[in-house]
Amino acid sequence: MLISHKHKFVTIDIPKTGSRSLRETLLPLKVIDIHGEPSFHAQFYQHDHSVNVKKQFAVNQWNWNDYYKFTIVRNPWTRYYSFYKYYKRYAEQYISRCKSIIWTEPELNQGKLCAELFKNKNDQQVLKNIILNNDPQDLYYCDESSEIAVDHIAEFENLSNEFVFLCNRVGIEVPSLQHCNKSVPSQNMHDVYNQQLIDLVSDRERHVIELKDYKFNVNIQ
Repeated sequence: MLISHKHKFVTIDIPKTGSRSLRETLLPLKVIDIHGEPSFHAQFYQHDHSVNVKKQFAVNQWNWNDYYKFTIVRNPWTRYYSFYKYYKRYAEQYISRCKSIIWTEPELNQGKLCAELFKNKNDQQVLKNIILNNDPQDLYYCDESSEIAVDHIAEFENLSNEFVFLCNRVGIEVPSLQHCNKSVPSQNMHDVYNQQLIDLVSDRERHVIELKDYKFNVNIQ
């Protein structure tokens, strides 16, 4: 979640849709006044729903309608698979205490959670837990009446062009977009999904699938 008062925009950052790349690119430009924090107790949470961000705007007496609301969505099957790959890699790094990570208490806690997620479970059980325990994307960009509450829903699959669009729309000189938190290639998505899980995603993510005509594609990593 990023807020710029000067350029009058707010981003609603859905997990695993390139939000870190957006954040790492825009923060050095000094155009962001507030960026969401990873703590759920913060006034502005890093991955908060637009409904909650709007409420905090009211608390601060900022006019929500004055701001351009921007979010990014992603093919939901690949998004959940991206969660799976991230958690699996972090679990492996935790177990081996990978030296590329400074293992302070937050990293240790996250590593323990990731390791527990995979303990005594097969790939399908892990992926099912991930699907059921992460909010579908429409909860981020819709209001209480399930109406779209943002001005532009960008596509992760076209992120570079969508970023240029955002910068031009809000009057920022377009910088080079950072590519952060990229997943390391592993097994094919087809090796983890079965038909039951494909259908589960279809049901939970019906809104964004219909909105963007997303389809399950086993060739996407």
